Amino acid sequence: MSKAYAYGADYYGYRRKFAVLVPTTNTAVEAEYHLMKPRGVALATRGCVIPPFKVESEADFVHMVEAIGAATEQGLRDALTCRPDHVIFGYSAETFWDGKERSDREFRKYNDIAQEVAGCNITFGAQAVQDALACYPGVRKIGVITPYMPVGDGMVVKFMGDIGYEVLRIAGHCSPGPVEIAWEPFGKTRQLVREVDGDDADLILQAGTNLYFVELAAQLERELGKPVLAINAITFWHALRNNGIPDRLDGFGSLLAEH
Repeated sequence: MSKAYAYGADYYGYRRKFAVLVPTTNTAVEAEYHLMKPRGVALATRGCVIPPFKVESEADFVHMVEAIGAATEQGLRDALTCRPDHVIFGYSAETFWDGKERSDREFRKYNDIAQEVAGCNITFGAQAVQDALACYPGVRKIGVITPYMPVGDGMVVKFMGDIGYEVLRIAGHCSPGPVEIAWEPFGKTRQLVREVDGDDADLILQAGTNLYFVELAAQLERELGKPVLAINAITFWHALRNNGIPDRLDGFGSLLAEH
């Protein structure tokens, strides 16, 4: 070469490059993020390696969540090798586990690693939920759906109570494994929404990142006349807005379209 080139932004990620950290069993996060991705944003999906567990009991569910937690630090350090501008944690159960105090502690631990290694920050599901709900100041009572076993649902209820929201009703698919979460049909998910909705519910929240929901959430908002927030829309919104990307995106619910 006759002259030196100045290296800078990723070719397709000239606005931002996001590393997306998911359990290796997860397919929905990557697919839904690509549906929502604006031009100029690149996604680098990396895995926290876990086996395709069978989840037939609450103990099995706890074991799965613990496995994700045990794989997270190495997964994060691997993801940081692409030198991202930001890291999105594409799982949610582990971020709610045992309430806000533990969640905040885990967020700080992983954010410190991202800062030290790559000079970037992270999006963590539970904290992103808190920021998203602040966009709906009249909301205090919510219905929640998940793919979890009841022990996981209880952790969501605890976290939401810690941040000042009352979970009126919560219903889970009790999916028989982390892979199978992505197989749950929309009709079954709609039924769960019907079970937790009511005139007393200000908003519907969905947790569980491998449960496809972002497009269904937009449909349900029109039908129910209230906010319906999908966890993958929440975390992607959080990453965009915290990286100076203001694009309003239609088709995935009011959070991305209006806030």
